[in-house]
Amino acid sequence: MKKLLCLTMAVLMLLGLVACGSSGNSETQPQEVGLQAGFGRADVSPLAPAPMGGYGDSDTRLSSYIMDETYATCVALKMGEEIFLIFTVDAISCQDSVANRLRDSIKSELGIPQSNVIVGATHTHSGADWNGATSSGCIKAARDAIADLAPATMLAGTTKLENMNFVRHYLMNDGTYYGSNFGSTESGFKAHALEVDNEMSLIKLEREGKKAIWMVNWQAHPASAARQQDYNGISADFVGYVRKKVEMEAGVHLAYYTGASGNVNPRSQIDGETPATSSTYQSYGATLGEKIIEAMEDLQPTEGTEMKTANNKFVVEVDHSWDHMAADAAKVVGVWKQQGLEAGHKLAREYGFSSAYHANAITSRSIYKGEQTKTLTALRVGSVAFINNDYEMFCDHGEHVKENSPFDVTFVITGCSGYIANEAAYDYRSYESDTSPYVKGTGEKLAEEMARLLNTMK
Repeated sequence: MKKLLCLTMAVLMLLGLVACGSSGNSETQPQEVGLQAGFGRADVSPLAPAPMGGYGDSDTRLSSYIMDETYATCVALKMGEEIFLIFTVDAISCQDSVANRLRDSIKSELGIPQSNVIVGATHTHSGADWNGATSSGCIKAARDAIADLAPATMLAGTTKLENMNFVRHYLMNDGTYYGSNFGSTESGFKAHALEVDNEMSLIKLEREGKKAIWMVNWQAHPASAARQQDYNGISADFVGYVRKKVEMEAGVHLAYYTGASGNVNPRSQIDGETPATSSTYQSYGATLGEKIIEAMEDLQPTEGTEMKTANNKFVVEVDHSWDHMAADAAKVVGVWKQQGLEAGHKLAREYGFSSAYHANAITSRSIYKGEQTKTLTALRVGSVAFINNDYEMFCDHGEHVKENSPFDVTFVITGCSGYIANEAAYDYRSYESDTSPYVKGTGEKLAEEMARLLNTMK
């Protein structure tokens, strides 16, 4: 009997220990964490005179003062052990080779795979060319974004913004083409060569106890600040004023990503035809900011938080049909650099080029041998996707990508390192097609490949 009692007590004690152990494990076991988001930003404004891109003369155009600061911004998204970094930098461009070096540095310093990193440029024509300080700023922004990670709820959607931008190609009644950064509605104007993409994509990342993170994807050339006396002033252009407006009034972090804007300019008069100038880019940015704040009210929660990546190499063919005129093109470029742009344009027309810019492109094309290979990167977070390339795509190409994406909202993020014109622009010999090094049809092939890559992640 005594032995039976001892055995019974031992069994009861053992069951109690098991129960206590089970209860303890449930309390100490880490809870599953869903989507997390973080934000980082670093000032990349040059401290000394620096080459400025935007008008084909970055070897002679140096910054002399800072109108407003330029930044590298990073949004970090995390699910489980997977981390995505999505950069936007106030610079004229981010070439594929530059982005890949940054990805390598991030892999080395932060342990994040190259395939999980997207790098876009806002394409401000008043920013410094990408340099070592720009890359260092990106690393700092990434570290800060990772340190800032917190549980987040993602909402997303799109909105149509009428009369905010326009295609800067004009077809005239006499069948000719007119195009410039300033546009024209003079006598003889018939129509815009193409309908503009006026769709903005938006994401809101709500975080408990921390500022929300807003992300917007919009297509318009930030080329308004660099006018006359402001030609050598560093500025984020209207993008900077969008940030100021939104962040001050909404109390959030904002990341602005430039979309397919190769042939798109902003309007200064919202109800008119005239594009922005140096005296109005601030008001354009403020107006765009107001519209973003309003549109964020209508976003809906996204479906799922699964994170996936897709990467590919896109092979492009360089147009060498003008190589036989490379020597004449070099003469034009020499006159441009020595005597100024107007003198270069004059000599260019004498030689049969459309402009000094055209001649400059010919000298660049002769350097390329054979095909070029570029990186395409796509990221998916539930029903939202991001896709990136280093080109300055036309808006109809961007529309094609979004329309053929299997996701509810798609950000088309560009590095803006060179024009890829549409086929129509080659037919009427636009400025962009003349200065692009690629053969006709490349833009359409790129848009198809980007849509295909997105569909591999559905």
